[in-house]
Order: sequence, then structure tokens, then C-alpha cells
Amino acid sequence: MSEKRALTKFLRCVEWSDVQEAKQALELMNRWQMIDVSDALELLSPVFESEEVRAYAVNVLERADDEELQCYLLLLVQALRFERSDKSRLSQFLVQRSLKNIELASFLRWFVNVELCDPTYAKRFYCTYEMLEENMVKLVAGPNDEEDGLKLWQSLVRQTELMAQLCSVMREVGYVRGNTQKKIEKLRQLLSGLLSELTYFDEVLSNWKFFSL
Repeated sequence: MSEKRALTKFLRCVEWSDVQEAKQALELMNRWQMIDVSDALELLSPVFESEEVRAYAVNVLERADDEELQCYLLLLVQALRFERSDKSRLSQFLVQRSLKNIELASFLRWFVNVELCDPTYAKRFYCTYEMLEENMVKLVAGPNDEEDGLKLWQSLVRQTELMAQLCSVMREVGYVRGNTQKKIEKLRQLLSGLLSELTYFDEVLSNWKFFSL
């Protein structure tokens, strides 16, 4: 059991409908050398329905730092589709880690927001969205003039509105007839009202990159 990369292959061969075989497999899994974070993603695929296996995968993910977690965040959000409950161990893990890093929170909210468009899983992702919102607004301001959780959440929501405005700006610039200079002038005119808010978001990310509950 020293070959950690063999664990996922072993678990694929288990007949999970056989109670005794499943029990023995879980015992072996817990004695196996801890797998890498990248391999844990496979255990969150629809192939594995066992809650114990999926919980093991989350335990592995807890070892990842924020930078590594952000690399896999989109895949992890999509893996929520295959969980057995709306408030799964995976969804709670993603929310709790995001509460400690505003960049993760921003990406998590964006990815979950996109998944809300799929009516098949809308209820599942709305539950995660609601969990993130409810927990973030409870955050208190830090000792170094950081903003409280409610203002942070409002800033994340405003990002969506700003993105819609930026898309509208680009469409309008595309309709401008004339040379490049005219398009640049139109772009500056349309962006003038948005620059202050974009600067504000940059300051929020800088001041709240890491914050504690």
C-alpha cells in the first residue's frame, strides 16, 4: 500500500454493492499512503458514490494551499453535481476555505453562479451560494480596517453587475464607426464612471487576501 497512485485504481475495482467488500475496501483505503491532491479529484467523479470515499478525497484537499486549490476550483465546483446531498462535505469545505481568502470567495461565487443556469442542478448550487452568502455576511471587520463580511459580499455581487456593464461598453465601442482613435475616445468616455469601482475592488482584494473568522 505504499504505491499511493494505485489507490484510485484499487477503489475502481471494488464492488460497492457488496457490503463486506465495501467495508474491507474502506479499511484498506484508510491505511493507504495519502494520495496527492490531483489524484483526489478522481475520487470526486461520478464513478465514486461512496460518501466515505468522497469524504476521504476532501480530507486530501484540506492539505492543499489556496493557490493549488484555486487551480482546481472549477473542477471541484462541478463535482458538487455528483454529491449525494446539497450540503455535502465538499460544499462545506469550499465555503469554509473561501471565507479565509477573498480571491477564492470571488471565484467560488462566479463558478457557482454559472452553474445556477442549469435547471437540473440549480437547487444544489443555490444551496452552496446561500451557504457562502450567509457565512460571509457574518464575518466581522478585522483589526487593520478591513471591511466587514456584509460589505465584502456586496462587493462580490457588484462584480457581476460591473461585468455586465463592461460587456455593454465593449458592444457600444464595437458599433463606433471610424478609426481606432475614435473607438479609444468612446471607450474612455464609457469607462470613466466605472474606473473608481474597479479600483475599489482591487483595494478590497489587496487588503482582504487572507482574513480569519
